[in-house]
Parts: sequence; structure tokens; C-alpha cells
Amino acid sequence: MDKNINKKSQRFSIYVYIELISAILFALFSLSYHPDISLIALPVAVAYTAITVFFCFFKVLLKKDATRIPVILRLTQYLPFVFLFCFVIRRAGKNGVPYWYDVVTVLLWCVVFIFSLVLSYCINEKRIIKITEGWNVPFKKKPKLHGAKWVLWEIVDWIDALVQAVFMVLLVQIFLLQLYVIPSESMVPTFLVKDRVVVTKLDCGPKFPLTEIGLKDFAKYKRGNIVVVRNPHYKIDRKSEIKTVTSQLVYMLTFMAVNLNTDENGELKYDPLVKRVCGVPGEQLVMQDGTLYRRTKDNDVFTPVQEDAKFACWDLSSLNSTIAKKVETFPLSSVQPNRSGSNLQTVVKSAAANYQTMLDFEEKRRNYDLESAAFRAKELVRTMKNLSFEGGSSGSFTAPDSLYEYDLFMGMPYIETARQILNSSLGLEWFSNFMTSWISVKDNNRDVYSESNFRLNVMTKMYYGELVARCAQLIRSNISQSSISEDEVINDIIEEVEILDWYIRGLLDSRNMPVFPANNSNGEAQYIPENCYFMMGDNRFNSLDFRHAADEFEAPLTKEDPLSVTYMSQMDPHYVNQRLIIGKPTYRFSPASRRGAVQPR
Repeated sequence: MDKNINKKSQRFSIYVYIELISAILFALFSLSYHPDISLIALPVAVAYTAITVFFCFFKVLLKKDATRIPVILRLTQYLPFVFLFCFVIRRAGKNGVPYWYDVVTVLLWCVVFIFSLVLSYCINEKRIIKITEGWNVPFKKKPKLHGAKWVLWEIVDWIDALVQAVFMVLLVQIFLLQLYVIPSESMVPTFLVKDRVVVTKLDCGPKFPLTEIGLKDFAKYKRGNIVVVRNPHYKIDRKSEIKTVTSQLVYMLTFMAVNLNTDENGELKYDPLVKRVCGVPGEQLVMQDGTLYRRTKDNDVFTPVQEDAKFACWDLSSLNSTIAKKVETFPLSSVQPNRSGSNLQTVVKSAAANYQTMLDFEEKRRNYDLESAAFRAKELVRTMKNLSFEGGSSGSFTAPDSLYEYDLFMGMPYIETARQILNSSLGLEWFSNFMTSWISVKDNNRDVYSESNFRLNVMTKMYYGELVARCAQLIRSNISQSSISEDEVINDIIEEVEILDWYIRGLLDSRNMPVFPANNSNGEAQYIPENCYFMMGDNRFNSLDFRHAADEFEAPLTKEDPLSVTYMSQMDPHYVNQRLIIGKPTYRFSPASRRGAVQPR
């Protein structure tokens, strides 16, 4: 029996020595040579290690005095958390460290963490009594406290347990699983705002904070998989990662009351994101009128991706009433749900009507006759020549400041343009170039996306030309400007223009996507590389996803027309590397009415 007790005591001493030696080495590796925040890591690590060594070695092991056992229990329990703080601060500076340095430091931290758990197991009241039975001062049960001392002890004990729980949850969140609150409606109807899901991370290659050290990503991602991915719209660098880790800790310590994960403007980050895998390695994609197409090296013909049609949600009016009444925004509806939801029927009806209007417009664009449009464009130029005043060549002309689609029509600027063209040969020349600059390339071969946008460009020009020509006719007839704005023909054209403008400014970039990855300069197809994926939200009209840039920019509808109409675009499709995927939503635990495993639609 004595031999067994002696062996237990020896093992306990060995565990403590391993913990202390690992802690000393880790503290030394916290040294920084750069004059920035990373300098804080060394004194914190050294100070805490020194206190731990003092009590564990000098006060307990050396003197074989078990009265300080509760102290070393707390010190060793908090040791990995203090070192995690030092680890983050050490890497918070402007300069990084070599890969081998990270490997050694992470391994030392893992040893400290493992043996802190081992020591916590050993310092159980029943076990520690046996371990210290032959010591100079063996461990004795603490006497029961009463009154104010008992209350104070209970409060301290609860605070200690709570803080340790927070740190343990943080570690679980980094490496195993994470609770995630859905922030937006980009995945309706799969997820709604404030749905709470469990995200598993173990098979997605979790990494130690601010390093590339971690488990291998052995997850297999297929089209249709829902994943949690870092938002590439935000800069992912050392500074931002420090803020992310810090905000996670503060978020948990404040029981989700304080979220510091904000961008440079102080706005809360939508990071990470929940999206669905829509494109996989080896594919080239294009999307037109809501249909996703793919091709590969083995089949160079774009064919519809049937699986995507199962996930994509374009028409929210088709949702069942249980889901629909929980949706906050119907992108195609002219009215939005009120707080009580009493106008839901009106909202759904409006969304359905506008969805049909969109389908009708897309059908009209697909059937648009370019040959007839080319003939009509030349007719409009001849009409303007015939209407021009004799000797009007000396008149001044100011070309439109912008060929932005909205600016061509907003405020009826075409009336003044028509007036100037009638009095200026320069204006007539501009009008002729603008209306016919696309004709020479109308028969070029194009992919489905480029052909669609080419037709939108022509349709916009034709509406503009019709308005200019009609205004010129009315001006020649001495009709006042106020009467021109009331002209029935003009108003009929404007009704068509309003639908065109609605589609281009509101739907074009959400409904479609150019060939991606784009062909190279020689026209050769490019494909999504290995370990990279393309993702979109299910609620396609309400998803700033991997088709889009964070900011708008002015872009031509077609590059084939030197005088192309432009629009404000966010189109910037991009894939993301597998290393940015941090987990998979596996279980929805709130709300209770929709609790259950996350399944593909």
C-alpha cells in the first residue's frame, strides 16, 4: 500500500514538473524583439509562470506541504488561458514569426493545457489525500464554512467556475464547434434571421488562433453543402484576426451583450457567412435568368446545373405561409411586411406580380430582334436628319455627361438633347454614332450572359432613340415642353423604360453572373482550381455573396460597343480557398418550432 501511495506521489510530482518546464519554455518563447504590443506577452507570461513555479515547486513539492494544493490547482487551471492571451498578444504586433516558431509554441501550449487537465483530475479531494499521505504536511479536507465566509466563498467559487467555463467554451468554439446566429436573410428559406445553429469545425481543419497550425481539413465538400466561411469582402490580416479573436472572448464574457467584431466604420461585420457550395473544382460557370450553367474540360458545352435549381429561391411568394410570415424582406415586393404581419397577403401578391413581370421582361429580351433593331436605329438617325433645321450646323451641342442608363432617362434629359441635335451637326453626328455603334458586332458569337447584356444595351439605346426622335417631332411642331411631357407616345415608352430600369438597376446583378472564371486573353476556358469553391446564398435577390464586390462601380453593359450604356454594378465573382471554410451548420436548436438537423432542400 505504501508503495502504491509513493508511486502516485511520484507520478503527481512528474506531472507538475512537466507542466512547469513546459510553462517556462513557453514563457521564453513569448519574447518579442519589436517595439509594439507584442512586448507585453513576455512579462505577463514570465510573471504568471514565476508565481506558478513558486507555489508548485517551492511551496508544495520541495517542502512536501499539501496545504497549498488548492492554490496550485487554480494556478494550473488558469495557466493555459493566460498563455493563450500571451500567444495572441505575441502575434498582435506588426511582425510575424517563422513557421517552426509557431509549431514549437503551439506544442508547448498543448502540453500545458493537457497537463493542466491531468493535474485537475489528480487534485480531486479523494485522490490528493492518497497522493499526499506520506508528505510532511498531508492534504486535509477543508473545514466547513459558515455565515459570511460561506457566502463569500460560494460567490468566489461560482465566479471561478464561470470564468473557466467561458474559456473552455472559447476553446471548444475555436477547435470543435461553434454556436452561430444567422444575421441575414440570404439563406431563406433554409435559415431565417436569428436562427441559432450548431456549427461543427473539427473536420474542417481548425487552426490555432493567428497561425496555420492545426488539424488537417479532411472534409469533402460537394455542391449543395451548406458551409460557414470567412467573408472575403473584409480584409483578413494579422490586425483583423487579433480583433476577431478578442471580440469572441469579450462577446462570451459579456454573455453576448458586447460585440466588438466591427469594420473600420464601426459597423458590425457579417463575418463569418453561411452560404451554399454551388461550384466545385474543375468547373466553369455562368448564370443567366436565374439558371446556373457549368462546363468542364471533359464537356465544353454549358449545361444547366439541376441541383442548383433545387436550392435557389427566386420567388419568395411561393413560400409556405409558416415561413413567409417570418420573412422580413421580400425583395420583389413593392410593399414590405409590417410589424404585425397583417399585410402579408398584400406583400405576397405584390411579390408574385413583380416576379411575373420580371419573367415577361426576360422573355421579351430573349426574343428581341437585333436585325429589326438595327434597321430601326438607322431609321431614327434618318428621321433626325430630316427633322434638323437648315443651317443648324453652327448650333452648340453638349453630349450627355454620362451614358449611365438611369441618367439617360431620369428628369427627361432627352428633350434638351433632341433640341440641341436639331440645331447642331455635331449633335446629329453623336446621335448617329450612339444609335449605330453596336450594329457592326451584332452577329458576333457570345455566351448566354454576354448576349443578354448586349441585348439590354441595344434595348436601352432604342428606347432612348425613340424618345429623342419623338421629342424632336414635337419640337418641330412647336409643342411646349410641358405638353411634350404629357405626350401619350412618350408616356407609353416611359412605361417600358421603367421596367427596363427596374431590371438593370435592381435585378441584373442578382439574377445573372458572367462566365466565371473568365476565359483568358486567348479565349481559353479557365476553371475553378483545386481546393477552391464558389458559393451563393439561397435567397438570390437578397444575398451579397461570392458573385459580388463589396462596393458598386460603373460598368458597361457590353464591352463590344464602344458607346455602351453603363450601369452601377457589383459583379465580381470569385471563389474561395477551402482554408477559409471554418465549419458546417449541422443542427438548428432555435427556434424550437424548427429545431432539427440541417438538411439540404
